[in-house]
Amino acid sequence: MKVFQFFFLFLAITPIQSLFAYDLEGKVQIQPPYPQAIELKVEEKHAADCGPVKLSPKLRVSPEGLVANVVIKLEGNFPSAKFSPSTQNYLLNQIHCEFSPHVLLIPEKSTLSILNSEAVLHNVRAFDEQTKMLFNDAMPVKGQILRKRFEKPGRVIIRCGIHPWMHAITIVQEHPYYALTNESGYFQMKDIPDGNYNLSIWHEVLGEIKTQIGPQSRFLTLTYPPFSNGAS
Repeated sequence: MKVFQFFFLFLAITPIQSLFAYDLEGKVQIQPPYPQAIELKVEEKHAADCGPVKLSPKLRVSPEGLVANVVIKLEGNFPSAKFSPSTQNYLLNQIHCEFSPHVLLIPEKSTLSILNSEAVLHNVRAFDEQTKMLFNDAMPVKGQILRKRFEKPGRVIIRCGIHPWMHAITIVQEHPYYALTNESGYFQMKDIPDGNYNLSIWHEVLGEIKTQIGPQSRFLTLTYPPFSNGAS
């Protein structure tokens, strides 16, 4: 009897969705030949502050062919998984004349803090997926912080109007079922509601591929076809 009482108590305090949720992990790779990051020559007027050469952040592939900064998204409508108001600090830094991190996931209706960590003038500009400019702010002071709130989901491109190689991508999430590959091409997504789904795999240079997942999915190896033109 006590066992049944405990079970009913467990059901009462545990969301039904979490009882049948599953976790997914995996890696994203590219078929050889593996592309190398492109060296970008810095204009002489910026070289003293930023150095003579920068590596393009667009396509970073490990020696084993594993791809960083790939956005993994579960497709579907998940009204019960809407974000609660977040107090987490989401930070985009400007250091060594680069944005860090290059790709950042943040929930919708959250605030992004953009920091200038160097005594170099930056001009931060953001554009939505239709190339509409969302804001345009100068950041001339070391330690200066610019705070911007993002209400709608989608991809936001952030650029520096002074240093043309500087850009970052902020993914504003409409639900928590997103993941981002690390430098080893690895990702993890937790507590996926029971069911079968389409999974979108998107990279700014390699494009989008899709696959299907279900409760039987535990570890996926996702593979892009060869890419030979490098990154700019």
